[in-house]
Amino acid sequence: MVVGFRLASSKGGDKQSGNGKERIGCFEENQQGREASPCASLALITSDSDWSSPEVGHVLKQHNVADLPLLATYLISEANLQKSSRWSNYISSLPRQPYSLLYWTRSELDRYLKASQIRLRAIERIADITGTFDDLRRRIFSKHPHLFPKEVFNLVTFRWSFGILLSRLIYLSSMDGKVALVPWADMLNHSCEVETYLNYDKSSQAVVFTTDRAYQSGEQVFISYGKKSNAELLLSYGFVPKEGTNLNDSVELPLSLKISDKCYKQKLKALKKHGLSASSQCYPIQISGWPLELMAYAYLTVSPPSMSKQFEEMAAMASNESIIRKDLRYPEIEEKALQFILDNCESSISKYSKFLKESGSMDLDITSQELQNRGVFLKQLAVDLCISEQKILHRAQYILKRRLRDMRSGELRA
Repeated sequence: MVVGFRLASSKGGDKQSGNGKERIGCFEENQQGREASPCASLALITSDSDWSSPEVGHVLKQHNVADLPLLATYLISEANLQKSSRWSNYISSLPRQPYSLLYWTRSELDRYLKASQIRLRAIERIADITGTFDDLRRRIFSKHPHLFPKEVFNLVTFRWSFGILLSRLIYLSSMDGKVALVPWADMLNHSCEVETYLNYDKSSQAVVFTTDRAYQSGEQVFISYGKKSNAELLLSYGFVPKEGTNLNDSVELPLSLKISDKCYKQKLKALKKHGLSASSQCYPIQISGWPLELMAYAYLTVSPPSMSKQFEEMAAMASNESIIRKDLRYPEIEEKALQFILDNCESSISKYSKFLKESGSMDLDITSQELQNRGVFLKQLAVDLCISEQKILHRAQYILKRRLRDMRSGELRA
């Protein structure tokens, strides 16, 4: 069922948010049942879109540039043309410096996110984007300076365009897996409480979304950006959901082999074979528990030399490559494995506690009002994230302590 869709006016309009002005999409009328909103395929930005500067697009396609860097360059090219671009209205509405972690400086990442594993993910993503830009500059931009002037196509603009893509690209599974920018989708904000997604409808040849409930006239419409943790939402979108609202929230727990382990080389070999790391291999922990893969890694870490024949099996299960023994258990070392996980949980908890304690006195030495305002906002995002991640770890700590207590008292021995 297709209904009218518009920007909120007197009832909503542009709402102030942490990221500046937040545009809100509302339904114009109420319909019973589920509702959808169309966007013709001509109003999408994809790797097949026409370039306002055809020669620029031709050169990139000659070099078989992948879709993501191609679209990033497309955005920069169209933005540079300003009013001459057919996308000028859309591009002018895009934020110039969003709060996704791509726009945090290295010192800000180190200062505010030192307790969270998302810091490393952000550093890796920034490095990947920098590497992609360097590759394009070396292979293409430097050889066609008249098409790709440095003052337009540089690392600053490239990080901006990648940030826009990573926070706004829509994966259209029914459109042969294409990714696209859907301009009107910027009006739709994320809610952890809905399961409404955008997709391509072949019959109407349009991008649509089907709501999971009816909406009243003038009511804000929400979609889901995917089943992401709070850290992932901060990484790509620059916000942290309200505490307790994200049922998909998780925290990455880093685990490592001890170099002093008598079987370190054997275990390292088994891990490498299955693409795992011997240091800081991360697994997600949720309020509801942790994955079997984490338990398998813990088993491998604490297993004695007498269990060397099982190292391969444990590593395979830790990488989720094993198709057998989904009920993998080693009762003789289970207590040690649980204690190993508990020790790592408590180590992470202490890092969060230290940051949260220190956060109140951070940035007192900053004199610039602009930097102070930015620091206050970024710090609050980090505090919100750390509180949610520490809460999950505290829950895991409680479960682990209870299980270990029961095991040691003999209640679980049978």
